[in-house]
Amino acid sequence: MVVVRRWLVPLIALVSVLLGIGTAANPVSAAEEAVLIPGASPFKPINPFYPIIAATYRYIGINLHDDADAQLVDYSQNPFSTDRALLDGVERADVAVREIDGQVVVIGESMGSMVASRLAADLAHSPDPPSPDDIRFVLIASPEEGVAQYFKEGTRIPLLNYTVSRVAQSPYPTTVVFGEYDGWADPPDRPWNLVAVANAAMGLIYVHGPAMWDVDLSDVPPENITVDGTVTRYFVPTEHLPLTRPFRDLGVPDCLVDAADHILRPIIDAGYRRHDQPGDSRPYLYDGRIRRDVPPVVPLQQGGDDGGGGADEENENAAQHPQADGDGRLDRDDLDVSESAEDPDVSEAAQDPDVSESAADRDGRAVTHDPDVPESGEDPDARESTNDSADDSAQRQEAGG
Repeated sequence: MVVVRRWLVPLIALVSVLLGIGTAANPVSAAEEAVLIPGASPFKPINPFYPIIAATYRYIGINLHDDADAQLVDYSQNPFSTDRALLDGVERADVAVREIDGQVVVIGESMGSMVASRLAADLAHSPDPPSPDDIRFVLIASPEEGVAQYFKEGTRIPLLNYTVSRVAQSPYPTTVVFGEYDGWADPPDRPWNLVAVANAAMGLIYVHGPAMWDVDLSDVPPENITVDGTVTRYFVPTEHLPLTRPFRDLGVPDCLVDAADHILRPIIDAGYRRHDQPGDSRPYLYDGRIRRDVPPVVPLQQGGDDGGGGADEENENAAQHPQADGDGRLDRDDLDVSESAEDPDVSEAAQDPDVSESAADRDGRAVTHDPDVPESGEDPDARESTNDSADDSAQRQEAGG
């Protein structure tokens, strides 16, 4: 009996521990169910490898939820009929979300993230919107956060049958995740930088898609996390340039490829505005236009209380920056004035002797009277001769009398 009791107590303790672990782990997965929306899949109906591809979709955002039995949204995924595919995806995802009784996280990848962002907007404007406490969204590698920024919103792209849109704000917590040098989600801001474009193209293989499925947000540096209302963006750095990754895959020694990366990375990073220094005015492409950041003009300095020539400093600053105004930026009219002051035609006209003489004539006419200059028509010698003649006549008259 003692022996049975000796084994029974540890057995009960072990069962209690196991049950405790189970009850502690289950609420994590049961409290929030996951809905996964995959990206585009060209020629899905006739692709013999699609079943193999679809079997991997359960790994989308695997570190971003704890649902062991996540629901997968099956929609057309046709990139050549994007607008229709997005509508199809929103309808099917809406059904999946509303069937869940409890908290839910919607995770979309690539085209699936475009579906998820539209679903969030639709749910927010629906007659029976879910509470922000019950649903959140994760957008992984969204093209509308990247390459779509090249085009003005509403632009129609016939090849893809896609109307350019932006990620709309919604009341629901939204996490946006994109990898550095992802050709869809992080293309260069200056697409005329061909090295950066080639690197981003290789990023479609090494950064986009499955490479981002298992991202762990706890590894993202704090400086790469930004918050804008309900949207939190995570910029995942890429250790090796995608452009040189094939050489690593072929077995080229890392020291040689690292040396190439050291040379190429500054050239590639020059294609991205995030690496620009303050005051950099190089052009970039955004919203359908070539844009340029005009550096602000240094504002006028106010005179100090030290009595040491504050007015002189203010006049000097005013002379150096005559175009400074309230917003501290150059105005188009100010630029025209500056350009005309430097116009060679204006400089030549200022040095023309005829122009100088005309100016001198105008200056001469401006003088009304100068005591050192005689009146017009008077000769000082003639005036003295007249006075002498008058004196001689008076003396002769006195002598004759």
